[in-house]
Amino acid sequence: METYPQKFIDYHAKYPKVYAFYKEVIAQLINRGFKKYSSDGVLHIVRFTKHDEIKKDGFKVNNNYTPYYARLYEAEHPELKGFFAKRKVKQI
Repeated sequence: METYPQKFIDYHAKYPKVYAFYKEVIAQLINRGFKKYSSDGVLHIVRFTKHDEIKKDGFKVNNNYTPYYARLYEAEHPELKGFFAKRKVKQI
């Protein structure tokens, strides 16, 4: 698996619910027949449907981590590789 920037690793460790909700949304999309979807779109759904459950300080989901969630998900689910369109990411 590719090495994720430390900021994402820290955020992911501190707020595991974000990724749990991310995976829930993807499962729902797949069940609805989607073969491809936007990782950014998934995070928008998470942001607006689960905002009260993620963080209490008002900062809900960081857009900078969108590509890293997509790569993490595809690394955990190689059978869905290609579900997200991806570009190279800059190391932050």
